[in-house]
Amino acid sequence: STARSIKSAKQIAKLAGLGPLAICQNGAAIYDLEVDRLIAHSPIEQDLAGSIITKLRGEIPGIIFAIEKLERFIPENDFFANPILELTEDPVNDVLAVIDQPITKIICKHPTLPYEKLYEVATRACGHLVTTSSASKDWVDFQALGTSKASGLAHVSKILGIDQSESAAIGDQSNDVPMLIWANYSAATANANDEAKRAANWMAPANTENGVAAFIHHLIEKFNS
Repeated sequence: STARSIKSAKQIAKLAGLGPLAICQNGAAIYDLEVDRLIAHSPIEQDLAGSIITKLRGEIPGIIFAIEKLERFIPENDFFANPILELTEDPVNDVLAVIDQPITKIICKHPTLPYEKLYEVATRACGHLVTTSSASKDWVDFQALGTSKASGLAHVSKILGIDQSESAAIGDQSNDVPMLIWANYSAATANANDEAKRAANWMAPANTENGVAAFIHHLIEKFNS
């Protein structure tokens, strides 16, 4: 499960040999990597997306946006200092000009406003309209209301015939919290933020110290004991 776009998730899955299903864009899209097919999509309606961007520009002068349309990532000018060109499209002056259909995710950042303040104001202004989350302290994500990594994990578990009692998840950021709460077995890495640590029921080493492998080993030992 990832905040990344389908395009980015495909590349990572290919390198790591992962599959068959990927929960992308904080649960807003579920993709079958084996047959290259979209299984589920919960977008933000076009008019609502435009209203949110307009509202936040009024609340937070200087805010910068990007939008995701499934496999397309379209940033405004200055959103990235060094964009990953194979994963993004050419920047635009105003993302409102390219919202011509429902979109998967809205992303916002600010050049000077502290992340905590940006998250607070954005959530207060639009949290009743969309789900607010964050995968880093660089920006804030918005996806369709009620959509999260937890909703994505529940959907995939149902497809695969896995009971919630058999589910496991590991994470390190705020967007992982709903998933960590939903999963029966959950872990946060040692370098996770405090919110993720509070939501998890086991502490793994940092992701730079094979935290995921340690969690898998912990589960194997738990079930074999």
